[in-house]
Amino acid sequence: MEMQRIVDMSYQNFEIHPVSPAVGSEIVGLDLSKPLSDEAKTELLDAWHDRLVLFFRDQELTADQFKTFAKNFGEIEIYPFIRKKEGTTDVERLDVETTPVMAPPTTILHVDISSFEIPSKGALLYAVDVPDAGHDTIWANLYAAYEALSEPMQEFLVGKSALYLPMDVVTRDLFMKAGPEGPEKFARFLKSPPCEHPMVITHPDTGRRALFIDPLRMWSITGLNWEESEALIGMLNNHVNKPEFQCRLHWKAGTVAVWDNRVTLHKRVGDPASKREMHRLPIAGTAPPSL
Repeated sequence: MEMQRIVDMSYQNFEIHPVSPAVGSEIVGLDLSKPLSDEAKTELLDAWHDRLVLFFRDQELTADQFKTFAKNFGEIEIYPFIRKKEGTTDVERLDVETTPVMAPPTTILHVDISSFEIPSKGALLYAVDVPDAGHDTIWANLYAAYEALSEPMQEFLVGKSALYLPMDVVTRDLFMKAGPEGPEKFARFLKSPPCEHPMVITHPDTGRRALFIDPLRMWSITGLNWEESEALIGMLNNHVNKPEFQCRLHWKAGTVAVWDNRVTLHKRVGDPASKREMHRLPIAGTAPPSL
């Protein structure tokens, strides 16, 4: 017997099917190759703010159509350090076969470019060629992670900030093992100063508070000594990894995902390497994270 799907009946221009209680919904009934009506766009942004990650199946998009859809969520951001799809200057081409050794590992929960003063607002991924099994993506809801903390811990974290480094935890390990060539090989990371972000933020559109941490790049908590900082970071990293805050997407060719980078973490499941091509568009942030 087929499992009955949960449908949120609050929307008039599409169906929305939650994929987990905490985060993520599949949108049914929209052809992303066509412009959205004003009413559909308003509803879609409402759904995005509510569910944080939206999935669309069976889409066929040109690069221009992908970009047109992405602009419903904000301005497209260009990262010069990421390879682009042939014939475009802004659509990123991601695949497991040609990922540079020094690229940040996507198999650790993270916020995109958290070491920048203004991280991305969001991002979109479009599956072009994916394996039948494996290489799923997981997202975690940072509203839910904050709300699940005890009230004393919430109060303790409000007003605290943490330092973020461009050199992620794996790159730091490689640096330590690089020997005499390390400083030269990792010079661009060493020259970049750390960035500081609050550990509890208020979402600019919803007014809700969320935990803001990044297990990939968060280095230390300002004002705490090393032992205290390490203990608290370890606890919080374990906390956000709880499955009750998460959803998991199995990709199929033609699937599009869009997520709110300000209040979610995400990671790729690190299955053995196989062919996987994704196109990606980041959405530019408009302000630093703040309480």
